[in-house]
Amino acid sequence: MQSLAASIRPLLRAFSIASKQRVDMVDPSLKVDVVLSESNRKACIEKFKSFPMPKLRNVAEAAVLVPLCLYKGELGFLYTLRSMKLTSNRGQVSFPGGMRDKNDVDLQETALRETWEELKISREKIDVWTTGNLIGKSDVNVMPVLAYIGEVMPEELEINPDEVEEVFVVSLQKLCDPKLISFTSFRRPLVTLPCYLGGKYRVWGFTGAITHIALECLVPQVYKYKFLSIQSMQKNESGEKELVSSDYNATRSKI
Repeated sequence: MQSLAASIRPLLRAFSIASKQRVDMVDPSLKVDVVLSESNRKACIEKFKSFPMPKLRNVAEAAVLVPLCLYKGELGFLYTLRSMKLTSNRGQVSFPGGMRDKNDVDLQETALRETWEELKISREKIDVWTTGNLIGKSDVNVMPVLAYIGEVMPEELEINPDEVEEVFVVSLQKLCDPKLISFTSFRRPLVTLPCYLGGKYRVWGFTGAITHIALECLVPQVYKYKFLSIQSMQKNESGEKELVSSDYNATRSKI
């Protein structure tokens, strides 16, 4: 009688071959050594720091970590699904992050602290590349912090169930695939933002907007999606909301 080990050996071999083929099919410009090269990193940092973003006046501040990671041999971004226990934006996809605490030295500190509180990823494992400009979102300005967190296994992360329902990764290959990109239009304020459909959950709204920025800066040679926008809503000195013209807007959805 054929042993169990002998019977599953062909299956394991087939899985190994399929995994290797999948990695080999990745666009050459999305390979790990290319994206993480010193020259690409430097170019990405310069673009991310200078990317034009509309911000609001006289509002609170928050920060999110944009975690580039390695998962199953491919680079991608790590996302969280907000806990159903939360009172706002529960069940929505986001990056780890939150409001600035009075004890935070700066907004980079906010992003690192929130990532630890949500996912128990220590700051020693986070290679911060750069911070971006503040982005106006409803009644808060949010700073994206781009970082590389190395290899991760989402299912093994120690998530905080009070803040996070689930963690998942979407590969750069899928995020750059035009067949897996759509858009969402909002009326109040008037804004159109990209929507990424290649992962377990839809990445859209404010998180989709930051994903778009990160991809344009990180892999512009592959990521060709363009969207036109827009006008943002903010309060003027009299307290009334007014339209402010901008080439890019990310004022809707969630942190």
